[in-house]
Amino acid sequence: MIRLCLLKSIKYTTLTVALSVVFLFWVGLTTSHEIAITDKNVQETIKVYPDMINVDGDRFRTVAKSPTIARKVIYYARFESLSQKRAIINSSKPLLLSINGERRMISPATNMNQFDMRDYYQHQKIYETFSIGTITTIHPVNKLSLIDIIHMVRFQFDRYCDGLPKTLRIYSMGLISGNRENDFFTEMTGAQQLGLLHIFSISGMHVYYFLTILDQVLTLLGIGDRYKAIVKLCCLGGYFIFSGGSPGLLRAVVMAGIVIVSQLLGFKMSQLSALSLTLIVNLFLLPEAIFMMSVQLSYGLAFGLIASSKMTYLRQTVLLNLLSLPILLFHLYEWHVLSLAVNLMVLPLFGRTIFPLVIFGLLFGLVSSKLVIPVEWVLMAFNRSLNMVGRLPGMIVFGKPQLVVVLLMLGLTLIIMIHSKKRVRGYKIILAGLYLVTFIWIHFPIHGEVSMFDVGQGDSFLIRTPFNQSVTIIDTGGKVTFNQQQWQRGTENYQANRISINYLKSIGISRIDNICISHQDADHCGDLPAFIKELKIKRIIIPLGMDQNPGFVKRLSGKDPATVVMPVNDEFRVGGLPLIIFHPYQPGKGENHDSEVLGGRFGGLNWLFTGDLDRQGEMDTLQRHPSLRTDVIKVGHHGSRTSSDPAFISQIQPKIALISAGRHNRYHHPNEETLTTLKREHIRVLNTQKSGMVRYVYRNNNGFFESMLGHNEGKNE
Repeated sequence: MIRLCLLKSIKYTTLTVALSVVFLFWVGLTTSHEIAITDKNVQETIKVYPDMINVDGDRFRTVAKSPTIARKVIYYARFESLSQKRAIINSSKPLLLSINGERRMISPATNMNQFDMRDYYQHQKIYETFSIGTITTIHPVNKLSLIDIIHMVRFQFDRYCDGLPKTLRIYSMGLISGNRENDFFTEMTGAQQLGLLHIFSISGMHVYYFLTILDQVLTLLGIGDRYKAIVKLCCLGGYFIFSGGSPGLLRAVVMAGIVIVSQLLGFKMSQLSALSLTLIVNLFLLPEAIFMMSVQLSYGLAFGLIASSKMTYLRQTVLLNLLSLPILLFHLYEWHVLSLAVNLMVLPLFGRTIFPLVIFGLLFGLVSSKLVIPVEWVLMAFNRSLNMVGRLPGMIVFGKPQLVVVLLMLGLTLIIMIHSKKRVRGYKIILAGLYLVTFIWIHFPIHGEVSMFDVGQGDSFLIRTPFNQSVTIIDTGGKVTFNQQQWQRGTENYQANRISINYLKSIGISRIDNICISHQDADHCGDLPAFIKELKIKRIIIPLGMDQNPGFVKRLSGKDPATVVMPVNDEFRVGGLPLIIFHPYQPGKGENHDSEVLGGRFGGLNWLFTGDLDRQGEMDTLQRHPSLRTDVIKVGHHGSRTSSDPAFISQIQPKIALISAGRHNRYHHPNEETLTTLKREHIRVLNTQKSGMVRYVYRNNNGFFESMLGHNEGKNE
């Protein structure tokens, strides 16, 4: 709009307005409107591509086109047997699966700043999930299309990579076919921490290499420029499908195609014009994709390369890192101080050495497995170096800046990039000041909070006092696993990484003063290893006697030696803990009746956290602390009938009850008897099943409740 105002051209303004009207009409026509309808007992037959099946233990997930609603849907299922699993994952041909199950809208994120799967897929025009109940028939597709063949080639390529040494396999699949297996992120920790994952995402660099190799082959075959251009265009479309067809790759493929077409038609197009036209095409094809981090980085860095093309390599790299930094902070919340230096060294090395080495390793593997060993050594040394540097001190948990601040950061960086060195000194000072003020604002908030995370069937709470003077976690959540055969076991992952830990980083927290574990059950402390790995912890406070429990002690195996483990009972007073310990009073193994009961006053309200304490334990606690009263209670054992004794609830007189329980859980928590008890006492219930994450945000003695899936629940005066 600023550009149009400065041009003062009626022609360009009219053209832009007309194109904008067409664009808005097109988006309104092609974007699906969310309809909260659940279709049960749906029967259909879907085509599943072998390279698109993601397997984890006895579960699998795939994206396929639904013949019922004529658009892509995410399909989830459990393998019914090992033989069925083998039949599906070992087929090199596309399969026709006759299925029945339940189709529903993709669930939204239920915690603040949690990765929102619904948004992620809606940006790609995918709106529904299908939970497969049974697979009735499995048949291979006999009549193959060109797209089917491309998917089969990708599957065979990935199978070939499975036989390569580990590091070469990860690099080959990540850089060529775009497939990241379950061990990708565990092996690439250094690349993640140093902000280098973008070079492992198939993008413009990979398309450039692909077209360069193709051009040289076609030249050797003596094919003319016109026919070379046509072949390149066809191969670009095939490569887009082969490499996974990600929205981030669409920019590189479309831009390369536009340049090839312009050369074919005999007119010269500047890089900036090609990028601008690519953005217009992208907005018509996938308008919401511009909200995705990969797409933002793709366009931002492509524009940055064009704008800084005449600069020295050092200045260009610094400015490109500055350009990507606000985007990374908005989505990932942290940045390593060594990332700039590593980028300066790694980017040229990667393009000139690592990527070609991966290509040679793939070719050598076709000849002899021994020839790939030197390639594996080099790649392993490179990857270990990145991981070693990534472990060095320097990771800054910045937090999530507001969108308007991100736009200001990007705007100032672009001004610095475009204008001459002499004219940008003031802008550099403003930009540095903006980063500093934002950092201080995030890390020293004037308000405090008590938050109940939605961790499904489990417990996890955050208590944070104003200015982050004290940060306490009560329980970590975690998954309860039952006896499984070997083939049913999936990769170990901690949901805390994407829920509670992710939230902590988004508000600038990298250090926890206290982690209080109520008892040994996995749904209360199963994700403790993730906290130990990701954050600095001063104290871990557990019920007396639980330090003798081998199962729990195993969860502490990776803790920092400086982290103190404190077994406590109700006679302990822990300095720096903003809570009083009311239970246990005897040593135990850490079972439900040994649960740690904690109470404190925040924002003018008294709070009580009871873990999974049973009814007998509740009455024992009242006997030892007869004057115990509270305004807010965390209902014991997720609302089970084994807790919340009516006499206990009546005597402590809570006004608000918090229940943390999983949706559609097998235990049917919360129990109707417990809800009746709470209703009889006129206690307002906030349940993660309906509200998602619940926060009480306070300042001094005033505060208000807010929930992720609802509105503010009223103010406490």
